[in-house]
Parts: sequence; C-alpha cells; structure tokens
Amino acid sequence: MLEDSLQRTLRRYLFALGSLLLAQGLGSLARRGLEYSGPWLVNGLLNADPGHAAIHIAWGAIMLGTIALGANARQLIGLALVFGAFYVGLAILGTVVYHPLGLQLNLFENAFHWTVGPLTLGLGIAGWRRYRAAVSEPG
Repeated sequence: MLEDSLQRTLRRYLFALGSLLLAQGLGSLARRGLEYSGPWLVNGLLNADPGHAAIHIAWGAIMLGTIALGANARQLIGLALVFGAFYVGLAILGTVVYHPLGLQLNLFENAFHWTVGPLTLGLGIAGWRRYRAAVSEPG
C-alpha cells in the first residue's frame, strides 16, 4: 500500500534527522560545559551556542517522540512540513541577518539549515501529494 511505503520512508528519514539533531544539540551543550575547544569541534559539528543547541534538542525530541508514539503517515507529513518550513526560515534568517535572535549562525550552521530545511520541506510536500492522491483514488 502506498501509505505504508510513504509512512516507512518518512519515519526512517525523520528518525535519522531527529537522532542527529538531538545528538548534535546535546553534544554542543556538553562541549560547552566541558569547555573543550578542539579545532574540529569548534569549527564543525559541535559549535552551536546554547540557544541553537536547544532548538536542535527540541526538534530532535519532537521527531523521536512523534515516531515513538506511532504517528501515522499524515502526522509524519505534517511534522516534515512544519520542520522544513521552520528550518528554511532559519536558513534565510541566518543568511540575511548576522547572528539573528542571538543565535550564532555561521557558514557551517547556515549550510546545514539550507540542506535539511528544503530537503525536509520537499519530502513533506511530495508526501502530502502522494497521500492526497492515494486517499482520493476510488477504492
């Protein structure tokens, strides 16, 4: 069934993304707490400020929690659309405004947001189209 395939794909993608966001956010807070400044961490994966790390933790927890609660295809599509729109907005804001809202969004962070935002939004839109087509087909 189309909905099962769509649900499985979105579930896997959102699980991977949610896990990455949660790990990155928690790792950033731990790195800050330990005051470790290894160059590859500072200029790469774990350089988010606490506010930015909190955003990643929140989205990761929302994604993993939604999956753990057994979300259906429509709920997963909604999550992908909301997350994608939020991160596209964050990418735009981070590109246009220097450290918007006190968030330390530099080239690395903006590149990440420009990648996951449109990708997730695109998957959500494609999923919504497939879902609508599947539910409107005569049975």
